[in-house]
Amino acid sequence: MKELDQAKRLVVLQADLHRHLLQLEAVALRERLAGLGAARATLKSPRPLLVAAGVVAGLLALRKGRALARWMRTAFTAWRWLRRFTAE
Repeated sequence: MKELDQAKRLVVLQADLHRHLLQLEAVALRERLAGLGAARATLKSPRPLLVAAGVVAGLLALRKGRALARWMRTAFTAWRWLRRFTAE
């Protein structure tokens, strides 16, 4: 009977330990996710998209000058679609 009581206490202590570990992990996760707000705001701004579009346009102009007009039309359409998607 004494061994059964000890086993029960051990299970209760292990459950408490796991509960505290989960609480600690939840706090750490909240702290990590708090920093994502600034990164999300940066990515929602049009500036990174404009820089990326400039790089792509420059590379296309170097490789295929005539095809640039077609790609610009596609890029502009994609940019408009992306703006509409991120605005919602």
